[in-house]
Amino acid sequence: MFKRLFLQFAALAIFAASGDAQGNQTRIMGTIAAIEGDHIQIKDQAGKQVIVMLEKNTKYFRSEKPATKAELKVGTRVTVDVRMDEKMKMYAASEVVISVIETAKPAPKTESPGAR
Repeated sequence: MFKRLFLQFAALAIFAASGDAQGNQTRIMGTIAAIEGDHIQIKDQAGKQVIVMLEKNTKYFRSEKPATKAELKVGTRVTVDVRMDEKMKMYAASEVVISVIETAKPAPKTESPGAR
């Protein structure tokens, strides 16, 4: 009984600690409006402009594969996990996911049977 109770308490403590470690994370989704050095400006879904710092340890992904900072372009949709940098009073990106949006290819032109 004691062993089972201890294991449940340990699992709960681990779960609470993992949630607490990510508790200061925020997710911003939007379109890159500007890129200036180590900062990007994102127009979020509400139309609000948000400035995010890109750090040396920021991770970049596209289609669940590693990407690079150089792949960020104005107009690109992104999802950014950020935390508030208390020293700089700005958001700092821990992870940037670059959206992959497939553009529709035009349908091939076909002649209708009675067009001649």
